[in-house]
Amino acid sequence: MSARKQNLVTPLGRTDGEGEAEHLRRVANELGGANSSSLAALRSRLVHGEPVDSRAAAAGLGILGDRNAIALLRGLLEGEDPNDWELAVHGLRQSRDRTGWLCLESVALDLLPELDGAVEAPAHAFRLLVMGRTKTMDRLFRAIDGHSRAISAQAAFNFSSVAVRSVPGDLSKVMAMRLGIIDRKAAHPVDAAQISRSTGFSLQTVRRLEAEAWETVQRPRRYREIRRNYEVNDDRLRAAD
Repeated sequence: MSARKQNLVTPLGRTDGEGEAEHLRRVANELGGANSSSLAALRSRLVHGEPVDSRAAAAGLGILGDRNAIALLRGLLEGEDPNDWELAVHGLRQSRDRTGWLCLESVALDLLPELDGAVEAPAHAFRLLVMGRTKTMDRLFRAIDGHSRAISAQAAFNFSSVAVRSVPGDLSKVMAMRLGIIDRKAAHPVDAAQISRSTGFSLQTVRRLEAEAWETVQRPRRYREIRRNYEVNDDRLRAAD
């Protein structure tokens, strides 16, 4: 693990709102392995338990929140199994301090190079969508106009084109037009009034569909839901070509 990742995942410095005594106890616990028995029990339940028990164990690791617990959840999120992604996200979002959230952001940042290139790379976008909203997701959507210095327009388009197909039916259509992704190609963004005229939806309906699409994309979701919507929308677009 790089020094940058280590600092993001397991900061030993005093966090905002943490008193000196609380900070010292936390550092002593993490460096001294005070949570080792709890960690071992949660790891066993995570690996060998039924789905409900594994999910509860992932939440327990997030709440435990020491460097080893977060590292274990990070390993699941960086793996190849979408079921592990879901467990990791559930656990990391239970974190009572910044550690879990910093881990999510760190993994999201590490995915950026994978999104950059001629190939759409839906698997990497799927992982980000399973995670739900992060600062990196927000930056990808904003960078689609090509004006970001930190994120390429190609990476932003690759992610956004998968994201719009990860929501069902009319939500996908409206979100794609608003972002300027028409028939899997970059286009000019379309405002709500133009979408209303183009689709025949009322302006109120367009705004409701757009709000619902953004709410859906920004919450953590099951991989199967994301993949199913993506495939249905992709088939629809291919049939229209």
